[in-house]
Order: sequence, then structure tokens, then C-alpha cells
Amino acid sequence: MIWPLGLSAAGFDEKTDGMFFAAGDAEMGAGHKEKITTASDVMSGLRLSLSRRRTIELGLAVGMAFSAPGVRAAEEPPEVFFSPEVSADALILIYEKLSGDLSGRVGIKIHGGEAAVNLPLFRALQAHIPESRFVETNWASDFGSRRHTAAHIAEIRSQGVDFAPVDVLDRAERPEDYVKLPIPGGANLKEIEVCRAMLEDYGGIVVLTNFKIPSFAGYTGAVKNIGIGWASPDGKAAVHEPGYQRSEAFFTNLADAVKGIKARMGRKMIAISILSNIHAEPFGGAAPKTGNLGIIGSLDPVAADQAACDLIWQPSHTAQRQSIDQKIDSGWLQLEKLAAVGAGSRIYHRTVV
Repeated sequence: MIWPLGLSAAGFDEKTDGMFFAAGDAEMGAGHKEKITTASDVMSGLRLSLSRRRTIELGLAVGMAFSAPGVRAAEEPPEVFFSPEVSADALILIYEKLSGDLSGRVGIKIHGGEAAVNLPLFRALQAHIPESRFVETNWASDFGSRRHTAAHIAEIRSQGVDFAPVDVLDRAERPEDYVKLPIPGGANLKEIEVCRAMLEDYGGIVVLTNFKIPSFAGYTGAVKNIGIGWASPDGKAAVHEPGYQRSEAFFTNLADAVKGIKARMGRKMIAISILSNIHAEPFGGAAPKTGNLGIIGSLDPVAADQAACDLIWQPSHTAQRQSIDQKIDSGWLQLEKLAAVGAGSRIYHRTVV
């Protein structure tokens, strides 16, 4: 079990009176819900089941977790749906669990450079959603074939996406094709520029991500597919800053961008990540899981990314002992910055479907 913000639960059982703080790794049947409660509920449930010393230790850990940035005991944690199967049926089932607030045309946000990965699943979801389109945005860099709309569409088509509409939301790439969204309480960025069509032409967006680790941002999940993937070329450049460095400023900018887009989209945005062919690099004694780990979905992209990382980094490792480079490579720095700016929740309910 991974505790929020890198807190270690070493020495404690994963389950105490049905309480969980993050995704565990037990074998569970469909519909099993891992319950996350408030700090006061946790402590009252422990009084008969733990020794005095263990109660004190866990009480301190609980207090630290619930006082950490971005972790609020009074709020109901978001729900994360998880299927251990990487299949079209599992993907559609998770979409159905989350899509109740979508209306009108639905866009399926993909990564244009990886459209061929899990293409049969992408095809199945698009066929399941009437009149849906695959959507993407242009690169910020002039390198490669995805900087401008026409070439970008051709690149996506070349990867086998020839069975459904593809909408690169930059359209004609005119100034009026973009709009700036405010970022309430942004740490570095106060606004993020996105494509106007994303807001005006769609009643909901499914952020469909092939989860990848390692990557430039440590991992590529729902957050990166939103904070960079939804931004205009100028918005992408603002997140990266000059030099495109893997700096703490970059991760803060990414968290700010996600916060602004999430504030605008609300429940009209679904995050679904496919964890297939995972091959993370072990470090510091941590032994990541590899292979096909499942599919995760949530209305909170931060919770979705946390749940994905929890699946990979089992047994848990302690983030406090990691160097900055290790935090970047494991994904922990990205998650810490997301929590610090209040972009979403790292504590969640996980329901197995």
C-alpha cells in the first residue's frame, strides 16, 4: 500500500477494519470497494484492534497524511474504478461507470504519437460511443510531423486510425482558435491557453492514455495528457519553460495547468489509463510490477495517476528517502506537485470491476 505523499505504512497491516488509504494489492472480486475514511473515523475504528504503541504510530501517520498539502479529511475521496484485465470489455465498463454527466458529442483525447498502441481497445471505445471523435492538439515544437494540423491528422491516420473522425482541435491555428483559462490559486501559472473547440464543440472528453513509465515527466498518465496534451502550442511552451528541463518548476507548471483545465471541465472530463506492457526501472530497493496491470478510470485525473503508480510500485517505497532524480523517475515528484497546488486528490476509493 502506498501512503499519500510518500508516507510509509511499513509495519502495519494493509487492512484495518476495512480502511484503506490507497490502492492495496489483494485479490478481490468485481465490485469490491476499498474504503477510505476521515482521520477521526480511522482512530475510532482502531481502539480495539491495535496495541497502544501501534495506535500511537498509526495515529501520527494518519495525522500527517490528512494535514499534507492537497489531502483533506473532510472531503469525500474520489472513486477510482479498476479492472485487472486489459480488454475492450473492461475499458467500456469503466467508461460506463464514469460517463453519467457527459452529453452531446464526446471527444476521446489520445496521444497522436502513440495511436497504434492498444488500437483495438481505442477502436472498441469509439464504436461504443455514438458520434464520438478522436481528438488531439498540436505540438509546441517544429520538430516532427505533429506541429501543424493537416500533417498531424495524417500522422494519426498512418498509425491505423482510419475508422473514425480525427479532430485536431487547433483547427486553422488562428489566434481565435485558442482561449485562455484562469488557474485559480496557481503556484506559477495564472492561466493556461487551450483550444477553443475543446470547450465549445464537445459535451465531454475522455482522456484515454496509454500509461507509460519511464518518460520525460517520470510517467505519462492522465495528468500529462491534460496539462500538456490539452494545451495550445503556446500553452505547452509555458508549461515546459525555455530549455525544456525536467525541473521542479516544470512539474509545478504542469500541476497548475491541470488544475485550471479541471476547474473548467469538472465532471465533463473522464480520465482512463491503460496499463499495458509496463516496464519501469527498479531503483532503491523498489521492485516495480511489470506487464499488463489493468485499466484505471476516475473523474479525478490525479487520483487516477496515483492509483496507477500504486499498482506499479508495490511493495511501497518511501518517497522521503528518494533524491530529486529518483522522485522524477518514479513519478513521485509529479504527484507531490499535484497535491501541493490542489490539482486533485491522492487519496481515493478504489472499486474493482
